[in-house]
Amino acid sequence: MHNLYLIVGRTASGKDSLTRAVAEKYGLKILSSYATRPKRPGETNEHIFISPEDVYKYQHDIIAYTKIGTYEYFSTKQQLLESDFYIIDPNGIEYLQEKIKGIANIELHVIYIAADYVTRKHRALNNRHDKLATFESRCEAEEEQFINFECSRAWDERIENVNFEQALNKLEKYIIINNNLEENTNESKNW
Repeated sequence: MHNLYLIVGRTASGKDSLTRAVAEKYGLKILSSYATRPKRPGETNEHIFISPEDVYKYQHDIIAYTKIGTYEYFSTKQQLLESDFYIIDPNGIEYLQEKIKGIANIELHVIYIAADYVTRKHRALNNRHDKLATFESRCEAEEEQFINFECSRAWDERIENVNFEQALNKLEKYIIINNNLEENTNESKNW
């Protein structure tokens, strides 16, 4: 059985930083989804950036899809099978859960990374150097799907990320337990 950890959280909740830290420690792979939005300053391989006109080339292979504002994000079945983590939004999870039915060798684990508005705003403006209008626009674009997600409590693990080290420890323990790893290993592991 292939475990795929779906990491979900509002903008600037720290989901990317937490996921990267655990993935690097254990030699795990984060899925780089396709995205039609422009690349942000300092962004490396979080997404495979394509033009909106190129989405049709993948239409028969798409297994996870979401649209935030005018931007589209998606991944393919092959990407899922080759990855351990997928940073995704609630709408993408719903789409994926529908499309994955009948694929017996993937087990999904939904992990919600939560942080309050003030903490997220501080991170967006000071760590990512976003403009306030950009941060607020992202918050507004994702608001409805996160309200629905939070009301449904459709996650396997919820991690409060106000203190990064505490959140990192909680995420790491969840991964260790679900993959039968040794907790204090410094070696890269693949499963």
